[in-house]
Amino acid sequence: MSSGSEPHGWVLEAVDQFEQPLTRYARRLLGDVDLAADAVQHAFVKLCEQSRITVGDRIAPWLFRVCRNRAVDHLRRAGREMPLLAAETTTEALLDPVDHAPDPSSAAEARELAQRLRLLMKSLPAAQRETIDLWCEGFSYREIAEISGRTEGNVRVLAHRGLAALRKHPMVHHLSLRETTHDHA
Repeated sequence: MSSGSEPHGWVLEAVDQFEQPLTRYARRLLGDVDLAADAVQHAFVKLCEQSRITVGDRIAPWLFRVCRNRAVDHLRRAGREMPLLAAETTTEALLDPVDHAPDPSSAAEARELAQRLRLLMKSLPAAQRETIDLWCEGFSYREIAEISGRTEGNVRVLAHRGLAALRKHPMVHHLSLRETTHDHA
């Protein structure tokens, strides 16, 4: 659909492009499918109230910021405290269904690795976890700073510390030893 074909065609294009990533992000923050859907819907309703010129080429950071703000509002109402809280990450929020079926042993290894990574991510401070989540969604440090309301320097530090903590974790060390053993077998 061409964004010039109707006044809000650009909003429909944004829905097509960003609904799934926003939903994953909101589910990780909130740990609740319904609240996540509300936060995403809220972001798109707010986008409808904006002009294309106002948002410009920063649609993704703008949507993620509005969605994040709505998620924070939900968490505050639920009595949870900032910074982006003790939101429990669900299995569904971290993994999307895969279109092709790998062999059973590879699928089992992938599930085990995903489960371990979820546990490791939960052990990170909330700000580091959120920064890495956004980075994994493909956002630049500058865009993550826009979305989270932090400085770009702070975002870089959070990402570095979070990734360094993950690399140093004994479970990751164990996994890398297993990979080395498999590669030489």
